[in-house]
Amino acid sequence: MPPEPQLPPGFRARLALGVGQALPTAAAAWISFSSSSLFGLREGYWAAISSIVVMQSEWQQTRFSGRDRFIGTAIGGLIAWLCAFYWQERTWLYAVAVAASVLVCWVANVSGAGRLAAVAVSVIVLIPQNQAVWRVALFRFLEVSWGIAVALSVAWLAAAIRRLAAAK
Repeated sequence: MPPEPQLPPGFRARLALGVGQALPTAAAAWISFSSSSLFGLREGYWAAISSIVVMQSEWQQTRFSGRDRFIGTAIGGLIAWLCAFYWQERTWLYAVAVAASVLVCWVANVSGAGRLAAVAVSVIVLIPQNQAVWRVALFRFLEVSWGIAVALSVAWLAAAIRRLAAAK
């Protein structure tokens, strides 16, 4: 009989942790994307992307990540909407909007939201749209918020299941 193959040390633990991260992340992305159209959100991929970005291995980390994404998207959306009034392909104005979004987050004591606010500004200002900017900003915020809500729900449920399994 051939010898049983040996796995590298720690492989099984990493595999178990990886599955514990992969399944809830996939579930959150799928649920947020699949259900987004029920709320009139036409670009549900932003909800799925937000679920993936927010999902962390621990519930507390997911909460903090969700908070930063929510605040960053709100601030970035508002600044992008204001920027769009004067945009006219002025790239220096885009740079000012990015800097302002990061600065507002730092001043509001949510520095982790700064880069996410800058991403929201970039997506709203730089991607050509055929609708009013206020509408783009509003729907991006709603799509991202839906993805965050789903990720938080799935992360909470996954943490509850892990606690129940550990208690046995």
